[in-house]
Amino acid sequence: MQAETLGRLGNFEEALEVIEKVRSIYDIETQHTAICKAYGSDRVAQAFASSIDLNLCLDRRVEALHASIHIVDVILPKSDPKNVHNTFVLILPAIITMKENGLSKEAFNAFQTRIINPFDEHFGPGGSTWSKPLFKPILTMLDLQAREDHDTETIDELSLWALDRENFEQKMERFESIWASHGPTPKALLGEICFSLARRHRNAEKVGQLLRKATTLMEQSAANTVSHSLSKSYAKKKLDAMAKYQNELNVILESQRVAASHGGVYKAMVAQDWETLGHNESQLVAASNERQVMVTRAS
Repeated sequence: MQAETLGRLGNFEEALEVIEKVRSIYDIETQHTAICKAYGSDRVAQAFASSIDLNLCLDRRVEALHASIHIVDVILPKSDPKNVHNTFVLILPAIITMKENGLSKEAFNAFQTRIINPFDEHFGPGGSTWSKPLFKPILTMLDLQAREDHDTETIDELSLWALDRENFEQKMERFESIWASHGPTPKALLGEICFSLARRHRNAEKVGQLLRKATTLMEQSAANTVSHSLSKSYAKKKLDAMAKYQNELNVILESQRVAASHGGVYKAMVAQDWETLGHNESQLVAASNERQVMVTRAS
């Protein structure tokens, strides 16, 4: 409680010092059950999870990643798997930090192992918990960022879901303010799904729709997190990435326009660029730059 209060007051160093003192006396194997019985969840373990955000506030990204891995590898295996709420609060900042450091596959596996599998085992398909509506969006977001081998049919199906407001973001709106203090809001997570799909889709119209929706959702997340600096910073960072991608896409679209007036060879080049657009952003940048040079020479 003390660490949480200090963190909210912006005293991040002091909050981390408190957590370190608690770490020296906390024994999850003997204290976890009693704490959960008293408070409903393990508030001490959750303090360790909050150290992830505290370190990020101090721009200590390595320490934040280490804290995330500690949660996943040490705390969660010893936590009660039936207490899904406790596990969700612990794992959310950890998997977000892991994916932001190139560990999306590991984050996906952790979420599947510590959230999805125990929930299915102990509660079944009819079970309920207040974080359950976020299960599918989080798994989808992590899966899209962890793998490059999704087939066209899967991307099409996910895109239909993402573009259906009633079955996508409308179901998440009541959770927006609740999760703002725990990390990226539901709309930010949904925006990331749309952005990932936009980068994979082969249909230009769908790419535009998905990219516009991704931007709108992320802007709404930024507006909803004015009093939560980390969540707002996260949304702003993603908006910058979307704007950068939109600029790169504009280069390809301009190349298409030029190609129409310069014959088949340019059309082939543009087709190759569009293929790259759907698979590899770093290659796209290089391809886009090359197209600009070649189009300039042709002009």
